[in-house]
Amino acid sequence: MNTSTTNKPRQESDRQGEKKWYSALLARPEIGPLGVMILLFCMLGYFSIPEGEFSLNPFSGEGFNALGIRNNFRVIAQLGIVALAAGMLIIAGEFDLSVGSMIGFAGGCMAMILKWGFAVVIPYVSFVGGFHFEGFQLFEIRDVSPLLAILITLCMTLSFGWIQGWVIVKSGISSFIVTLGGLFFLRGLTEVSYRAFNRAPDQTAGSTTVTDLPDIKNIINVPGLGEMERDAAKALPNDQLLEILSNVPASTVAKLTERLSYINEKVATLKTEINSTKMIETLEKSLAGAKKSGNDSMVEILTKKIEAGVDVPAVTAKVVTDIDIAKAYIDTIVTARPVANFFGGDIMEPVFNWLYYTVDWNVNNFGNIFAKGMYSALMIWGLIAFICYFILSKTQAGNWIYSTGGNLNAAKANGVPTNKVKIALFVNTAFCATMFAACQVFEVNTADTAKGNLKELEAIAAAVIGGVVLTGGFGTIGGIILGTIIFGIAKEAFFYIPGIDGSFYRVFLGAVLVTAAFTNENIRKRIMGNI
Repeated sequence: MNTSTTNKPRQESDRQGEKKWYSALLARPEIGPLGVMILLFCMLGYFSIPEGEFSLNPFSGEGFNALGIRNNFRVIAQLGIVALAAGMLIIAGEFDLSVGSMIGFAGGCMAMILKWGFAVVIPYVSFVGGFHFEGFQLFEIRDVSPLLAILITLCMTLSFGWIQGWVIVKSGISSFIVTLGGLFFLRGLTEVSYRAFNRAPDQTAGSTTVTDLPDIKNIINVPGLGEMERDAAKALPNDQLLEILSNVPASTVAKLTERLSYINEKVATLKTEINSTKMIETLEKSLAGAKKSGNDSMVEILTKKIEAGVDVPAVTAKVVTDIDIAKAYIDTIVTARPVANFFGGDIMEPVFNWLYYTVDWNVNNFGNIFAKGMYSALMIWGLIAFICYFILSKTQAGNWIYSTGGNLNAAKANGVPTNKVKIALFVNTAFCATMFAACQVFEVNTADTAKGNLKELEAIAAAVIGGVVLTGGFGTIGGIILGTIIFGIAKEAFFYIPGIDGSFYRVFLGAVLVTAAFTNENIRKRIMGNI
């Protein structure tokens, strides 16, 4: 009896057979997320174009203008920092649900240390005046630098990450349960700490927000006046501003004057165009009223005026003054707090200046520069992504991570230090959460208990959408990056689609998440030869 070759069972040797040219491409876990990402980019580019305008250029809409790109990639980069750590932990077969709470805890630690200093206090029981607790202060640091604040915070967060990992590998309890306990513990500890340190004498409960932090990244060393915030320097009396300008090299003054003149001319030109547009709109409204009232003579007059075009007086460009030049020079002074600027400042500023002064693209409706640059979180995300890629793809540690998540017993039998691998990855999630918190604290100069809320679930979702299999042993850094971009862009794209509630993006992401989970498992089985 002949059996059709189409019904022949798949053999192990079939894995070595000749494959179609596209088979390897379709087997990649990133191929699906890449298609979804391209779709979302097209949606955001098309639907963000103002209503009534037609353009084939996706960068002409609000989603992909300079400010849109800056803001979109801020959200993506911050989520991407923790998604990388969560993804690598899932590849090793574990979860960390405490990441979001760790972000709030780390941000609170940093903000409180920067505002009130740091002290080590040993509590003890005292019976003087009744039973109560007192504290013996070992030492205190009142003025804490940004670097020291980050290092102190890392000591606490990395220790907590290590403890969670140690408990999981030694007890055998599911990481889901242990880190769920960590989620509640850290969130509660954060709120208690906020209320204890941030309570006025006349209040029964303190605020859960730390505010009034100086803009540390914009503290500069003003010549002759010492350190002060950039905005405070630009608000100095005119005589002091002129004194600062007197010491600026002539070449710098000439360059600043040229740029300010260009900006003023750009503003004047756009104001003239706006006045012309308003005049035409006024005439068109008057024409519509004349037609409605049947005033034929007025209709004829207004029609001729509109056809001939309006001639509005050109707005005169503002004259550049020495005070303007002095303030522009203050903006060019390098920060005196490079660590704070590294986490909360801007990058790619020369590129965005080029887009404004040369390409004439980075311009807002008032003629001014639209966006100064990209947020530093994008650079930090890129650095962490490169390190994670190198470890996972180019080192023995990467093989250990894959084998730990793929087959734990086999990994142990082959001498893989699975416990150390898992503990190291829990420490890594704590580190990435701290980096996320540092970006937020130094960027907006505030912190509150709501920071990081639900980020643990968003990070896991981004990793799964990017091709990471929840059972472990399968996934790539490139896929996690794609999944993060999909998550971030979806949050923006659906808010521009007319007739659809912006929160529909959650429905979309839910469907994509489940579909990705099924697809990832199918690809894993094909690669492993189980299909």
